[in-house]
Amino acid sequence: MKVKPNDIAIPTDNPFSNDLLERKSEIENLSAILSNMDGPLVLAIDSPWGTGKTTFINLWRVFLESEDNVSIYFNAWESDYADDPLVALVSELDKWVMSNDDSRGRKGVWKKAKSLLPAIAKSTIISATKAATFGGLDIEKEYEKIAADLAGSVASDLVDSFDIQTEAISSFKQKIEQTLSLLGESQKNIIVFVDELDRCRPTYAIELLERIKHLFNIERLVFVLSTDVEQLSHSICAVYGNGFDSKKYLQRFIDLDYTLKKPENKSYIASLFNSLTVSDYFLKRREGRYELEHLIDCCVILADRFQLSLREINLLAVRIKLILLSVPTNHYLDEPLILSLLMVREHNPELYSRYIVDPSVADEVIEYIGLNLPNEKKYSFPFCLMAGFLISPNMAASEGTRFKELLVPYEDILSNEKYQHNDIWYAADYIIDVAKKTRDMGRTLSHKTTVERIELLHRINIEV
Repeated sequence: MKVKPNDIAIPTDNPFSNDLLERKSEIENLSAILSNMDGPLVLAIDSPWGTGKTTFINLWRVFLESEDNVSIYFNAWESDYADDPLVALVSELDKWVMSNDDSRGRKGVWKKAKSLLPAIAKSTIISATKAATFGGLDIEKEYEKIAADLAGSVASDLVDSFDIQTEAISSFKQKIEQTLSLLGESQKNIIVFVDELDRCRPTYAIELLERIKHLFNIERLVFVLSTDVEQLSHSICAVYGNGFDSKKYLQRFIDLDYTLKKPENKSYIASLFNSLTVSDYFLKRREGRYELEHLIDCCVILADRFQLSLREINLLAVRIKLILLSVPTNHYLDEPLILSLLMVREHNPELYSRYIVDPSVADEVIEYIGLNLPNEKKYSFPFCLMAGFLISPNMAASEGTRFKELLVPYEDILSNEKYQHNDIWYAADYIIDVAKKTRDMGRTLSHKTTVERIELLHRINIEV
């Protein structure tokens, strides 16, 4: 099962209005650098898969558009079924050229550049290119013979064919340079975004890099590769062998490598909940705003405590969404308990197993979750809230007044230098109030149901 967050809306008049990860300064600074640097240039936007590279690229594209700058977007993964990435990439350039005014006659130059493709592209795709790719090319006569020769099983003269192909490549690059004059003087470089390179099959990714390096090493062309460089390195090793120095190999193609700034956990989690429509779920509930705040705060604590990567935070957010889909409207959403047990099950299965059989070991769970948490006030109430929910199964059918008595043994754990003593009672008052409200509304707060939901979730294979 694959769960993908929704793309954020990016208004053209205010691209960063929905940007919760504060990417504006990064994009503005990178735009200034790439716009003024002498091309050709290849920049890699390096970040693990699933950390928002595509959103970053989309924000960047809309920002450029708002500044009246032209850019081209090429999703490499969507075309990795092709034999040669050259044709797919040229197809995106074709859309840009053909959408422009032809007062300078550049479309004719571009048409000649396209006519050279059969002499450059893989021989296995020549017939398909001629028949379908650009709606029937007007191939210049001297290259019809080349296409026929290369398409044959044996070339009549390999040396001549190589020389002609080299000449075709040189001519192709010259015509691309002439076509780029469509930009005029108002824009120095055109940025070509290549997205999702790390998701492509290894051979396709390598061929695309080689095409960019050898065919598009042209003034005024700047390529921005959205990829996980580490993953791309592994893909290259899959082709050339584990002993191959893939990182050094990549340096042949990438001039600059930029690592996306790691977002602050609270902003990132809030953004994820928006894109996964988790926030919408809470808008329909009476106490939804407070529940959402508690959910985010507890996620932040757990992300910090267990040093979760962005991908692990993504997985946690997807699990939360799936749990929300399983919660009936007449059940209280005991999100602090759900989150606590989700993480303990993942990182300490033995302790989790003991707790679900005997919740009286809650003190051990609380100590485990609180281990090595930073000494900051912001962690105090959410942590005590999770502690209170972990203790809550011991209440059984007791009245709310009994709950504070049950918290007393935990004072040594919760009321040290890290945590404010009053937060214990504040958390207790909150949970007592919840227990009363759930009884009054006919809802149930069930430890058993929470465990059942978590166990169901762990039987679902999730890819993020």
